[in-house]
Amino acid sequence: MISEYQGLKLDKFQIEAIEAINNNFSVIVSAPTGTGKTLVADYLVEKSIREDKKIVYTAPIKALSNQKFKDFSKQFGHDRVGIMTGDVVVNPTAPLLIMTTEIFRNQVITNDEELKQVSYVIFDEIHWLNDEDRGTVWEESIILAPPHIKILGLSATIANAEELKNWIGTIRKETVILIEEHERVVPLDYYYFSQETGFISYENLLDFYYRKLKTVDKAANNSPLFKPTIHTDLVKSIEKKYLPALYFVFSRKQCSDKAHELASLKNYLTPEQSAKVKNIFIEQFDAEDSWSSSTRKLFRVCRKGIAYHHAGLLPLQKTVVEDLFLSKFISVLYCTETFSVGINYPVKAVCFDSLNKYDGHSFRPLANHEFFQMSGRAGRRGIDDKGYSFAIVDLNYFQKEPPIKFDINKLEPLTSQFRLSYNTVLNLLATLSEEQIEIYFKKSFAAHSYIVTAEQIEEELRKLAEESAKSKEYLCRHVGSYQCPLNYYPKQAELERLRKAYDKLDPRRRNKIYGRQMHRKIRKWDKILKNLPEKCSKKQIGLCKTHLAKWTTIEEKFASYKNQLASLPDYNTFNYEFLKKKSHLERMGYIENSKLLPRGELACHIYVQELFVTELIFSGVLEQLDDDQLNALISCIDYESKRNDFFQKTDQIDFSPIKEIFTYVQSICDAETVRFDPRPAVITYFWSKGSVLSEIQQLCTLDEGDIIAVFRRTIDLLRQMREAVTDQALKGRLSSCMKKLDRDEASILEL
Repeated sequence: MISEYQGLKLDKFQIEAIEAINNNFSVIVSAPTGTGKTLVADYLVEKSIREDKKIVYTAPIKALSNQKFKDFSKQFGHDRVGIMTGDVVVNPTAPLLIMTTEIFRNQVITNDEELKQVSYVIFDEIHWLNDEDRGTVWEESIILAPPHIKILGLSATIANAEELKNWIGTIRKETVILIEEHERVVPLDYYYFSQETGFISYENLLDFYYRKLKTVDKAANNSPLFKPTIHTDLVKSIEKKYLPALYFVFSRKQCSDKAHELASLKNYLTPEQSAKVKNIFIEQFDAEDSWSSSTRKLFRVCRKGIAYHHAGLLPLQKTVVEDLFLSKFISVLYCTETFSVGINYPVKAVCFDSLNKYDGHSFRPLANHEFFQMSGRAGRRGIDDKGYSFAIVDLNYFQKEPPIKFDINKLEPLTSQFRLSYNTVLNLLATLSEEQIEIYFKKSFAAHSYIVTAEQIEEELRKLAEESAKSKEYLCRHVGSYQCPLNYYPKQAELERLRKAYDKLDPRRRNKIYGRQMHRKIRKWDKILKNLPEKCSKKQIGLCKTHLAKWTTIEEKFASYKNQLASLPDYNTFNYEFLKKKSHLERMGYIENSKLLPRGELACHIYVQELFVTELIFSGVLEQLDDDQLNALISCIDYESKRNDFFQKTDQIDFSPIKEIFTYVQSICDAETVRFDPRPAVITYFWSKGSVLSEIQQLCTLDEGDIIAVFRRTIDLLRQMREAVTDQALKGRLSSCMKKLDRDEASILEL
């Protein structure tokens, strides 16, 4: 039995996971962030390469995929490692393939021949199955992965890990080993922070707040009761003992602003270190006089050991920040939530500027699992005895919005986010029989959860029915009705009060809406209470009074559980959705008698807005556009607008024929089937024409990183279209279009 790996003494959970892998089992490892789950994956990768077996490593975000590609390429050599993401395709036949989970899903749903040689797939961050937008990808990948491929799933602590394990084992008809670890090697201390309290526990924070309320005369003092607390207060308090630190801010602009505020007060680097940082910038961005304004802005903080990291930065800027951080040149890094996903950047402390975040729809409190995922970055193994998590609280908002008390024992369970796309419907029809499709829906995590939850609810209903029957033994047969005196007389008294109120109204008021409503109510209850209640003995009325409340509570619970059971989505929910979407596809000419027609064959290979893209290709619209206009058009597909984004208007493309296609698809399907926003066309058109990034920035209010993301997403969709079409001339044209976008800051590794 292995007890050491990579010069490290293994923990018990790592030893158990590696033993299960050596015995060729599928394995789920659920452990707190920072405990060393990745080491299990590293062992499996090395073992597979040593044994000449092919292996796939999937990750939820491209940044993590790219990081793994770099790390494994250094370890095993570039010839043995490949990467496939929407942006990048390098060495796709390598024995170790790194890819986003979306790419793996696309391979399994199309029965890609390459999968025949794969022995294991690693799902890093498998708890993303819970993600509202992308969770379906994980479910489809697990359901459709060929039986010969074993699974290694890595996750932060999961509340219902046993349920996840049972689901995978059931649908794949194999033994799945669950390894759970709840203890961290480096323990974590959690504190709240304000100027007046310093570092404080939740309970002591409450005590402090209520004690101060009693001692302050609020009427005599209009100023805030508590001193406001800002990020620099917290950083000053931790800088002597608790750096390096990640400082989570749920706003890109605030990341940058706060880093510059701190840099105006502090410098954590020596002159020699600052000079090294400058050399790294020159290496990456060329001579200083050629730097863009955003690179200069980033350098101004980095040279002082402070940085910021968010999706709005250019890819190279993010890479430089990450490299500086790993090289220990950054003491305080202001970052958004994505920095906590997967990539291993441990620190001594993690700070929260707020315990609320904007989720794309509204501001909401952090979920338990989000807080612990981010906090888990604190505590460096072999360096720190403890890790620390600090959250700023503003006690002036305490009554309106008390700070959240997080509990590791109350993590939200994983729930299915299964959604059925038209692409999935087409691929299921292409690869499975009707019976197999029905089995596919029964295999979903949602259906499995339905069975588990339904069994639990039915057991509760059985117990409640027994309790109700026992309680009802003491009640008369009219319990719950108005033939029962306990119900009749209070209602009659209420009716009399209503009648008196109505009698006091003058004729004009009786004729108004509320007067007419009162009259209808009186007539209704007169009818219900026309028959006098049963005459019950004093003894029976006493028994009813004693037991009625308990019976009513039981009946309310019973009704609630019944409603829960009725609202659970079983596999029939997906079957109905499948039949509805299949009907739409028949009407649009994608399938006939469950067989794919040319439109359907093409849409099978498009994973973004598949119907709209297919209709564009078949409509002949693309032939009417030059390459720059085509690029501009494709960039508008599936663009997700951000708050307050703005683009200059363009008349480079006539969108009227595109709007006709848009309306046609929506008329058969529904409004949400197509997401198309013509505004980004202007920036993609001029980038395709050769404009530089600084010129593109004048055309919109997007961050540089978001501008590049538009171009890269367009390249990704163009690549999908190129792989889907059979016309060789169109294939060549789409390749040319991609090359016009794939340059300078938007450049990717290989097409």
